[in-house]
Amino acid sequence: MKMFDLTGKISIIFGGNGRLGRQFCKALLEQGSKVYCCDINEQKNEEIIRMEKDHPDSFLMKRVDSTNKQELISLREEIRKKEGRVDVIINATTIKSDDFYLPFEEVSEEGWDIGIKGNLTAPFLAIQAFVPLMKQQRYGSIINISSHYGIVGNDQRIYEGTELHKVYVKKSPNIKRIYSHGVYNAAKAGLINFTRYLAAYYGEYNIRCNCISPGGIYHKDEDKRFLKKYSLKVPLGRKANINEMDGALIYLASDASSYMTGHNLVVDGGYTIW
Repeated sequence: MKMFDLTGKISIIFGGNGRLGRQFCKALLEQGSKVYCCDINEQKNEEIIRMEKDHPDSFLMKRVDSTNKQELISLREEIRKKEGRVDVIINATTIKSDDFYLPFEEVSEEGWDIGIKGNLTAPFLAIQAFVPLMKQQRYGSIINISSHYGIVGNDQRIYEGTELHKVYVKKSPNIKRIYSHGVYNAAKAGLINFTRYLAAYYGEYNIRCNCISPGGIYHKDEDKRFLKKYSLKVPLGRKANINEMDGALIYLASDASSYMTGHNLVVDGGYTIW
């Protein structure tokens, strides 16, 4: 189990105040890592407050816009002065435009640009800002969070007749059903191959870069009809529990994966095998 130990490691997670990001923060803390939880959203829910209370010396919340290069450089210099190193970089950012769930013909160019910026440009800028620290120490693990929808297209039929619009659509109340935006697939697919590019580019510095592609994660507010339709497409017959991504994250962050780079680790219950 020592291979999975992250004691003394410095981890930075962008998108750390998102639903999956917060879970990743907890997983890293449990393995002994010091965690910088970076997000443009400063709102502290019960999970964040609990981590601050339980890990006052090893959990730090930082407000940063990961699409702003200067903010990222400022944060890097702050961490360089305080820690002198960074061992793990995790990119879990995502941004959805107001028209994200509209039919494809109705989505705007602006909405497309927002999706590319939040899902692909943000990881590019974060890595570009922080990788000099890893080059200096000749060690590091970069983990990009993609999606099974970076591998396959969406089956739009699973949204028909569901109540998902009541859960996910806040600014377009007239919508009676949702559609999945093509920019998400495009950006997440790009992130997978960008990961391979980085693995090749930084291998000589002993910097590993890998990707995790989660499948659908259970959300308590999603209606039963949608959950059933989605689960029929999964060999394991269900959506993932949110903590079922922890193992993949810790594996890639730790020395247990010391000879793995350029890999896309798919954790989707088998969704993409057929």
